Amino acid sequence: MTEQPVSSSVSTQSVEAASSTNTPEKSIEDTVLDAARSCILEHGVRRTTLAEIARRAEVSRPTVYRRWPDTRAVVSSLLTREISAVIPRFESTASGREQIVTAVGEAADRIRVHPLFVKILRSDSDVLATYILHRLGTSQALIIDTLSSLIVVGQRDSSIRAGDPATLATMLLLMVQSAVQSAEMVSERLPGTEVMRQMAYAVDAYLRPRSS
Repeated sequence: MTEQPVSSSVSTQSVEAASSTNTPEKSIEDTVLDAARSCILEHGVRRTTLAEIARRAEVSRPTVYRRWPDTRAVVSSLLTREISAVIPRFESTASGREQIVTAVGEAADRIRVHPLFVKILRSDSDVLATYILHRLGTSQALIIDTLSSLIVVGQRDSSIRAGDPATLATMLLLMVQSAVQSAEMVSERLPGTEVMRQMAYAVDAYLRPRSS
């Protein structure tokens, strides 16, 4: 059977139609955050301006200012989006403690090698210091809330020791945060993958019920 040639105009139109149907339109927020990500990866946070972000996003500066008051606010939203994206799905058939240990290990390792976080840690560590030393960021609050819910599950199935879930979750955040941010500092003595493995062990031990 001989294939009949298809005209290029019809083919192009079909592809364009399929593309417009199957590809969701990106929101203004995501467009701006993608532009900010590009700027930071190229120049770092200090040299990234709202004007440059708007130019790369191909939107007006007032469009950006209506959503974020300054560059730091854009960076904060970007960090929240990127961290939310690396939080893994949870396996409901596993115990609460197993879910947390697996999820924490996976998410921490993804963040450790994430291009954006690596860039900020190396060139603009003071940006992260704002969230580490001075205030709780939106993404950190999200992590604490997620962990708190899983800790409740683990306490019900007896895989996690007794204690206030929010307190345990907050301490887990501090443990994991420290390991992720300090992994490169000790890389000559301990590879990053091993830091993450030891961190997961520490998380498991911290949550494990005590023997009577």
